[in-house]
Amino acid sequence: MTRLIRLVAIGLLGFALGMAHPLHAVTQDFTLVNQTGVEVYRLFISETGNDSWEEDVLGNGTLPDGHRLDVSFSGRTACLWDMMVTDEDDNSLTWQAINLCEASVVVLRCNDEECWAEHE
Repeated sequence: MTRLIRLVAIGLLGFALGMAHPLHAVTQDFTLVNQTGVEVYRLFISETGNDSWEEDVLGNGTLPDGHRLDVSFSGRTACLWDMMVTDEDDNSLTWQAINLCEASVVVLRCNDEECWAEHE
């Protein structure tokens, strides 16, 4: 009987440890969809509260209107991120405190009066 209890305890411990990682794992990876009406020439993403923007995610490329881009993170734990895009003339738009732990798709949209981000 004692052996059976030990086996059950070991099994439960293994199950709990196996479950701990996925429950606590955080992923900020997302797909960005450009529905702004203009081509994006630079894309900066930085943790909310950070005083400076990180590197341009697009590098030498652009993100045309209607296109999408998969953005991957590694070794990050923050959920809230700010995002800035610029157009060909260096005009910029900024969105703040986007929760990338809850969003798998972020769609940037603009009309004649305003721009906003929708999260899916």
